[in-house]
Amino acid sequence: MNWFRAPAPQMFLPMPFEIRLAWREIRPAFKKFLFMIIAIALGVGSVTGIKGFSVALDRAMARSARDLIAADIAVRMNSSPTDKEMQVLDSLVRRGAQVTRTTETLSMASVSGGQRTILVTVKAVDPNLYPYYGKVELEPDAVFCDALTDDSVVASREFLIRSGAGVGSSVQIGFARFRLAAVLKSEPDRISSGVELGPRVLIARKGLERSGLIQYGSRATESFLFRLPARGLELETARGILKAGLQGRVRISDYRDPNPALSQGLERMANFLSLVGLLALLVGGLGVGTTIHTYVQQKLDSIAILKSLGGRSSQIIRIYLFQGLFIGVLGSALGVALGYVVQIVFPPLLRGLMDLPTQLEPAPGAAVQGLLIGIVTTLLFLLPPLLAIRKVRPARVFLREMPETHYSTLRRLRHDRTPLICAVILLLGIGILASWVADSWRRGALFIAGLAVAILALAAGAKLLLRALRHVPRPNSLALRHGLKNLNRPGNHMASVLVALGIGVAFSLTVYLVQTSLLPQIIKNAPADYPNVFLLGITELDRDAVWGFLRGQPGIENAGKPIPMVPARLQKIEGRNADQLNLEPSDRRFFNGEFMLTWSSDLPPGTRLTAGRWWTPPYEGPLVSVGDFAARRLKIGVGNSLEFLSGEKVIRGKVASIRETDFERPGTNNQFVFSPGVLEGLPASYVGSLRVARPHVVPLQSALFARFPNVTSLDVGQILGKVQELLDKIAHVIRFVAFFAILSGVIILASSIVATRYQRTREAVLLKTLGATRSQVARIQAAEFLIVGLAAGVIGCLLASAAADYLLGHLLDTKFSFQWIPVIVGTLCTAALAIATGWLASRGVLNHKPLEILREN
Repeated sequence: MNWFRAPAPQMFLPMPFEIRLAWREIRPAFKKFLFMIIAIALGVGSVTGIKGFSVALDRAMARSARDLIAADIAVRMNSSPTDKEMQVLDSLVRRGAQVTRTTETLSMASVSGGQRTILVTVKAVDPNLYPYYGKVELEPDAVFCDALTDDSVVASREFLIRSGAGVGSSVQIGFARFRLAAVLKSEPDRISSGVELGPRVLIARKGLERSGLIQYGSRATESFLFRLPARGLELETARGILKAGLQGRVRISDYRDPNPALSQGLERMANFLSLVGLLALLVGGLGVGTTIHTYVQQKLDSIAILKSLGGRSSQIIRIYLFQGLFIGVLGSALGVALGYVVQIVFPPLLRGLMDLPTQLEPAPGAAVQGLLIGIVTTLLFLLPPLLAIRKVRPARVFLREMPETHYSTLRRLRHDRTPLICAVILLLGIGILASWVADSWRRGALFIAGLAVAILALAAGAKLLLRALRHVPRPNSLALRHGLKNLNRPGNHMASVLVALGIGVAFSLTVYLVQTSLLPQIIKNAPADYPNVFLLGITELDRDAVWGFLRGQPGIENAGKPIPMVPARLQKIEGRNADQLNLEPSDRRFFNGEFMLTWSSDLPPGTRLTAGRWWTPPYEGPLVSVGDFAARRLKIGVGNSLEFLSGEKVIRGKVASIRETDFERPGTNNQFVFSPGVLEGLPASYVGSLRVARPHVVPLQSALFARFPNVTSLDVGQILGKVQELLDKIAHVIRFVAFFAILSGVIILASSIVATRYQRTREAVLLKTLGATRSQVARIQAAEFLIVGLAAGVIGCLLASAAADYLLGHLLDTKFSFQWIPVIVGTLCTAALAIATGWLASRGVLNHKPLEILREN
């Protein structure tokens, strides 16, 4: 009788019967399914957590939008406005808007009685108007306008720690002394300031005037904060007036999008980290596919029996499809719960990089997205093993074929194109998921292309390594001999395990290699006499006095000539302005920025000409040499005419050469250098570069500040340390998400071991029957796990080195030196992880007595 095609049950039993049968097989094998569920949960948790954080952050920023810029509209520029620009800004005031101005600049500061000066970021505000929205939080708690007066300052906790100051201490900034009135805990528009080189100090605007910090040519960021009237001036109208009058050289933001650059950066970061999370999910999906394949191979006899009883392939496929859905749904649901935990843990990691809103509410939409992505990923990786069920013949019950018959890949594809079709569907499906996660078809396509290359490289490396291990000379050690042979046991899928573990290792190690190579390589490649201290804000009057003072200071190994700086704005290239040049938006912003022009008779050190020639006396006409960075972005070539505006003075020049600047060498790296005589006579400030012996840097800064308080000295070592600290924090964030990929690879290894647990138990019993001791069998298993870990570590570390070499060499223009220690440590850690995972997953295998297994057979 055909039990599957009986007329009566066909009306209402097919689906319940298949579900019951699927559940009947799940219950005794739940441990195998548990590892797959955990692997899916890890991937879904990382995707849901990052996307949920991104959505929650957007909502939090929208709720406190005005607080984030302390105004309705904010105008930010990198220099003082011209008279024409002030007229545009004042036009909003005439229409009823209120305005307050803030100024941010760098300065040196010292505490009375202190032995050293420190670099600080000074922000000058009007405490009676600032902020229009939000609150400046102080410690001890005080009203901001009472605490900040013309002769007092408030400073961040970092300033107090580094300077040794306390509330009530006397602090010198520039030419003036101030009382430290309170500790600055937070300010509403702090998120708009970006990364800073020194602790933050708030000062009143009249106090800034007393300090004498702002001179001609001083680098300062000016912000104008507007509060619009309740009626009479709409937001769009005010924004239109500013945009039309300020000609795009400034950054205009409003409460609807408080910080476009930051929002875009956060969005890109969230998309990138979500793709890393998706990578962990795909590693988990790979584990589901390989484990289900092994599971189905172990059930071939049962499948053949079902078919011999009349079961159709489609019905049997549905049985295992329901099992896969069980894994996908339960794993995704657990992943959503894990995602909420990630949303709690993730913000503190980012607060080291930027100020974030304190209250972030969970985002249900991200949970739904994660749930769907988890289920779809599971189904995609289930497709190949499920379709393989169609090839199982009922005659298998009588023929008792081996679980797997190995043919070459080409031979299998020649007889059956199903694996190729599955691969195409899998790639398309992953590409669609990646595009959905990244909110971009382009980024999704790049992700899937990069992933395909990485997987192919890892798979090829794994196959070659496994094949090479087959031909390793027979070891004398029994454990090693059996461990090597066990790598190719039926159902082991070691290639998939190596790919899964290798992806996690490769990604994490790539981040580490880039993080630890970038700045050390820059320092290594720099000449022995490169400047390590820069002096800013030197006026024309102080120039000779400063250099005379430096000649008497100890520890100065090299003092370059002071470099004149003339602030100017580019007006035209070949007679065309920015609107006529058809520039990209980012290049247009670069065009509209302020440039520091200088002049020189000699080619600046650390540069070489790529086009044209350097001038020699007598200089024929106004000539200018352009850096290749500006030339590429603005499409400038030799022979082009350039027009700048400095104050009311028009400066013209003909491009004589294009030069390449060595950005690994610290220096001013001016993009526009004129021939002598063109800029002379214009007001200029000066920048100095010194090579100072390391023990003398701090004493020199203190002595210079005592004599010239308005001169700011930058310690390159301190700045590089700040940059390295920032890189470390970014790397911590990336490694946090990459950890899920490594953990998924570990879960896959455990799943593979559990899937072959019965074969391992039989093997252990047979070895014991033949006289092997328990310790010998244990060493055989440990040898197998050790080889797997070492192989995955080697493959992942080599791929990471190749990726780091590409990133540093092609994208960051820095040479990569192969690092043996991280590779060796990474490989050994992967091996240790594999051994620990193997032992935990194969617990109890050695406890079976030979008689138990022999009776079963």
